[in-house]
Amino acid sequence: MNAIGGVCRLDGGPVGHAVVRRMAAAAQLLLPHRRTSWAGGPLAFTCAAVRFDGGVEGAVLVRDRPGRRALVFDGRLDNRKDLIAQLGRQGASGDSGDAELVLAAHDAWGDACAAQLVGDFAFGLWDRVRRRLLCVRDALGVRPLYVLLHGGRLCFATQLRQVLAAHGRVPPFDPEFVADRLALGVDRADADCTPYRGVSRLKPGHRLIAADGRVRVERYWQWRTPNGGGGGNDEESIDRFRETFFEAVACRMRGGGPVWADVSGGLDSSSIAAVAVRRGGSAGVRAVSVVFGQSTLSDERPWAETAARELGIEQRFIDGDVHHPFSRLREAADYWEEPHAAAAFFGVHRAYGRLFAGPAPPVLLAGVGAEAIVMHKHQAPVHLADLLRRGRISALWSVLHRWQRVSGAPLSNLAWSYCLRPLVRRRLVEHEWSPGTHDWVEPAFARRWDLRGRTRNAHMPPVEGGPADRRQVEMIGRISGFLVRGYLEKACDIRYPFLHRPLVELALAVPWRVKEVPGETKALLRRAMRGVLPEEIRRRTIDVSTGHAVYAGLRREWPVLREVADASVLVDLGIVNRKRLHDALHLARQGHAVHLGGLLTTLTLDAWLQARKGGAAWLCAAA
Repeated sequence: MNAIGGVCRLDGGPVGHAVVRRMAAAAQLLLPHRRTSWAGGPLAFTCAAVRFDGGVEGAVLVRDRPGRRALVFDGRLDNRKDLIAQLGRQGASGDSGDAELVLAAHDAWGDACAAQLVGDFAFGLWDRVRRRLLCVRDALGVRPLYVLLHGGRLCFATQLRQVLAAHGRVPPFDPEFVADRLALGVDRADADCTPYRGVSRLKPGHRLIAADGRVRVERYWQWRTPNGGGGGNDEESIDRFRETFFEAVACRMRGGGPVWADVSGGLDSSSIAAVAVRRGGSAGVRAVSVVFGQSTLSDERPWAETAARELGIEQRFIDGDVHHPFSRLREAADYWEEPHAAAAFFGVHRAYGRLFAGPAPPVLLAGVGAEAIVMHKHQAPVHLADLLRRGRISALWSVLHRWQRVSGAPLSNLAWSYCLRPLVRRRLVEHEWSPGTHDWVEPAFARRWDLRGRTRNAHMPPVEGGPADRRQVEMIGRISGFLVRGYLEKACDIRYPFLHRPLVELALAVPWRVKEVPGETKALLRRAMRGVLPEEIRRRTIDVSTGHAVYAGLRREWPVLREVADASVLVDLGIVNRKRLHDALHLARQGHAVHLGGLLTTLTLDAWLQARKGGAAWLCAAA
């Protein structure tokens, strides 16, 4: 919703005012805001901020009183109470804003302050005396931060367009970005590449330090899992999870304007709404739900209405058939910093924006990330390999039989897939949502960039624990690629309770026997929400997807999608085979696709590239 950026000359020379003006003007915000800039010798900051009620700002540009340090900050700190208690000597108090707390933390701990901050944030901090720039991105990557180092000048910003404006020219196209998108649909867990070669993302949990003419990037937050799968009492684990989840929702209701909960009627979103009501009262929370009167297989209206009615909150509906998938697809490219399949739902995002219009910037609580934190039912029980690895044969035999009764699969198949294979192929991940390569991708491109390996192999740094722990870390590491970006991110303040860092750390420590129960999806969350969530929702087992609506949207927008396929940049670059892409689209038009998500990714990627093709020759670098 906000935008910050900065430019640093590594040779110590002054930053030109024209560069700062270009970066400031490039920021794209959809709510009333104010823009400020500051320059001090080799460093310049810019900030476009939407003001919140209560005197709290999501993005600010501040300086300490001696003028020794300057800070540009976007985000929210969730451990304010702990920080204030620890930083009293640095002048921190209950009246301190989040940015002031960051300055106090830096005064106390220096560059190590990043690890002490809990929340969703990105910032740049300039130490004038030491001539040192520190850039930080939050541990789970909720806030983006793009970086470009060229010709002795470092540019960084939360919007990619700001970095390009400061740079003054469009860098060459990077085909590795397309390889990641086609293989995974989202960012690779360890990827820092963007569509532009040389422009990178600062990875989640990392900091960048520029000093003495050099730049280095290092990890400040480590993934930690219990070696051996965790122990302790099961009910205690559930109680601790419930308490931390309540905290995660409560701290995300702080500041801002009206609070909306994105309620689909599923377990994740309904749990957030239920806890929000407990924390803020039914009058302080409203529900928004997307419904489908025509695409009935995608409709969750009965459950969404039940959740809102039982919780006693006002509910608004967005008609997903009117604002169907692929509507205004070409226009969507103007709002996404990078191509993303979510651009296919631009019509719904615009409807959210119109619903939220008002004098105060709204807060939207979203349930993204829950599947990786509390484990969805499609998660393979590879924690069985941990039992084998630790020699707990009796326990393994008992649990294996329980999974066999639920799945109906042969015992030998389960033993190989979930006990032996994870130990033999330690880097194997095999995410269910991506086959590694698609029929319409040219084999030469797939081989050159190893699309199958990108899909199947783990990318996160090694962690202690067994295969199940490593797999969950891999899943959590990819969540940032699924976060809501583009138009809606600029129209409201989206907050993700399941990405509360203490909740993530706790979920990694919960024993697997509590997280994965045969025949029960998201067992940890279901048990934690007992007595909090309406029972009809808590016990719901029916899955609903947007697939039906996507197929319907594909038929309704067929002329536009056919034009996108006919003018395919990916075909021109030798990445996609035109005939096979057309065949896949025609098949999907009839209601069938081998991998619908792959088609979504390909179409939105091509539409985004076509929107930029006319003004630059950067695509030629990939030919």
